Amino acid sequence: MDGVPVRHGRALELVAVLALAKGSAPRDWLLSTLFEGDPAPSSLPTLALRARKLGIDVRYDRDRCCYLLAGEVRCDVVEVLELVEEGRLAEAVARYRGPFLPKSYSPFAVQMRASLEERLVRAALLSDDVALMASVDRVVKHPELSQELVRRGGDAVVVSLSRSWLAGLEAAI
Repeated sequence: MDGVPVRHGRALELVAVLALAKGSAPRDWLLSTLFEGDPAPSSLPTLALRARKLGIDVRYDRDRCCYLLAGEVRCDVVEVLELVEEGRLAEAVARYRGPFLPKSYSPFAVQMRASLEERLVRAALLSDDVALMASVDRVVKHPELSQELVRRGGDAVVVSLSRSWLAGLEAAI
């Protein structure tokens, strides 16, 4: 959140969903989006409380039966998606910090991770810019992107290296 990793991932999922929904979303929709099965009635209020403890004002509007973000919140996933939509892929890749909530397996987190990475890959392929494709390939491993880079003369060994190995190498340099 605001470019800084935060401990309470589930609370951040609620914040991210609300940010992507322009600040508000119905309670029942949030329950089905964030949880599998039949969540406890206290699930959303608990996440909202944890978000407030992080300094993010999440409120429940009883009249509308929806949760609201009160005030401005910068959410990395929203910013990256906006940059991709605006055609500013190099900035989106620079802002991208890796998979969205990688330790979360909620329906929302799994779908958002896949969607975000797919949008980055599609934008890179459509850009026809090999350097931009290579920068996306360093953070999102996708077979179609890797094949395109090799087809365009990229080093097959470099293209096939895993994201974690490259990250470790970059940290060591």
